[in-house]
Amino acid sequence: MALLVNDMTQNFSTTSLVILAAGRGSRFGGAKQFHSFGRLNKTLMLYNICHAIDNGCQHVVFITQANHQAQLIEKVINHLPDNIENNIVFQENSDLPSECKIAPTRKKPLGTAHALWCAREVLSGNFCVINADDYYGKQAFNLVSTLTQSDSPAMIAYQLIKTLSDYGGVNRGICQLANTHELLTLTECENIRQEGKNIYGETIHHPKQTLAENTLVSMNFWYFDQQIFPILRQLLLNTFDAKELPPAQSNEKECYLPDAIALLNTQSAKPTKVLTSHDEWFGVTYAADSENVNSKLSELADKGWFASLSENQIIKNKS
Repeated sequence: MALLVNDMTQNFSTTSLVILAAGRGSRFGGAKQFHSFGRLNKTLMLYNICHAIDNGCQHVVFITQANHQAQLIEKVINHLPDNIENNIVFQENSDLPSECKIAPTRKKPLGTAHALWCAREVLSGNFCVINADDYYGKQAFNLVSTLTQSDSPAMIAYQLIKTLSDYGGVNRGICQLANTHELLTLTECENIRQEGKNIYGETIHHPKQTLAENTLVSMNFWYFDQQIFPILRQLLLNTFDAKELPPAQSNEKECYLPDAIALLNTQSAKPTKVLTSHDEWFGVTYAADSENVNSKLSELADKGWFASLSENQIIKNKS
């Protein structure tokens, strides 16, 4: 079952797709990024890659753990077309600026900002970043393809109502905009759930905050150029400063891409653009979400959204 290139546009041809695939899926019960969904029986990564390729993408970078490599090759890389360059990068806690230090016993990953830092050697131009266990829809990739000559960071936002789970609370980054399309702040809101006709979430200052359906949220779909890497280095230094952080505390600290964006916004004159996708996002926060994801992906396949996904061929031993 190989992915066939659909030669529609080449707007994405100089932009790499970076996929964060190092998660452990604790609430799902396993590495959900390698689970297959829909009647095409594909990972969420492949559905997203299909949309990226349809927009001209030619390079995919996978950031994962060493013990996931075999699954990644079997479930995803073996299904990429020959003209799609790919790199596998391992998120290793030892890959830090020399001034940083963490507890030698630490096993837990250091966060999504650190994951992207680990890919700095294989990225030479602009790139977008997504989660391996989320499906972002067509429009997100169409929107990013309009940014490929931009040196300003950007994010794809979704309406909150289109990102909820029927099976439990979810955490989302609530966007506050400086105007209609520039990001001012991202506020982490936890345990967001729908109760009757209302949506509630929890923040540090509001234990039960009412949220509007059309509130824009981040689902970790970002667009960057090379200026993000000095920012990531500074964030890592701030988070894991060997001079100031006792080793025991370094066992708990993490740094995330929204933290990098906050730091970037204080040091750059270029605001982070916010582009809104009106497609429905969906993912598998909980195992029970799988049935809904299977149904929706099958419906989209019936509509021809994944015409580039062939059910007839498997590329063997692709490196």
